[in-house]
Amino acid sequence: MRFDFRDLELFVAVAETGSISRAAERSHTVPSAVSKRISDLEALFGTELLVRGGKGVELTASGHAFVSRARALLEQARQLDDEMRRHASGMLGYVRVFANISAIVEFLPGALAAFAAKHPDIHVHLEEHTSAGIATAVAGNSADFGIVSELPTIDGLETVPFRNDELVLVTNPAHPLAKRASVSFAEVIPFPLVGLQTNSSLHQLLTRAAIDRGTSLNWRIHVTSFDAACAMVAAGLGVSIIPRGATTAFIRSLALAVVPLTDGWAARQLFLCAPANKPLHGAAQLLFEHLRAAK
Repeated sequence: MRFDFRDLELFVAVAETGSISRAAERSHTVPSAVSKRISDLEALFGTELLVRGGKGVELTASGHAFVSRARALLEQARQLDDEMRRHASGMLGYVRVFANISAIVEFLPGALAAFAAKHPDIHVHLEEHTSAGIATAVAGNSADFGIVSELPTIDGLETVPFRNDELVLVTNPAHPLAKRASVSFAEVIPFPLVGLQTNSSLHQLLTRAAIDRGTSLNWRIHVTSFDAACAMVAAGLGVSIIPRGATTAFIRSLALAVVPLTDGWAARQLFLCAPANKPLHGAAQLLFEHLRAAK
């Protein structure tokens, strides 16, 4: 290999800033050094990675492919550095877990706190991703195991049931659906919706459910968390569909109404997802079994 991590860092900086000079400033070097390293990469691979112009640079198709791989390699290097430093400091175990937002908010805080009390020498690195991204990360060894809300379609993975996750409608008390004992998704569709970001598993689930009914949803606003969604609902900006467990802290404080959904897909099963063809290392296996047994 005739390039190093510094080459990758500088190229990512150029891609993110759109400018060799701004990348140099961010990376505490000079523009000529950045330009030389990128030219060397282009010569090495025999393809242009950037289109240089008076107003900055743009990535070529090869550049887009390169920056994607470069980011992944830099993240793996960062994880390796972090893990080795923890070994050196006496924190001997390191587990990488990817989970969807529902699992992180509803089920993992207490379970991870109990695990940390039993195993203080094991560090758990937790990241939020969509179910599809989690399955890809586990298959590619970027995560030791994950928690997903959909069975993965990738070969080489095994799943174990983890928790049940009920989706409910959250409304302002003055909303026409607030007093209902239950509602169907079809009855919710006409109303403005507050949702999570478009790359979230929940957004994708609701979008597919609408498409299956031959319609689309009236998204009023997208937010990054369940607490933000509840705050928007309380302000009267729309209704939201979120896991019941995520509403607990906000029902009283924001005076929200929670209405069960009658649709079958609203009762979701979460799964622990791990490689099928190789055993987890010791610390990861301990956490996996702890989560599987925790109630």
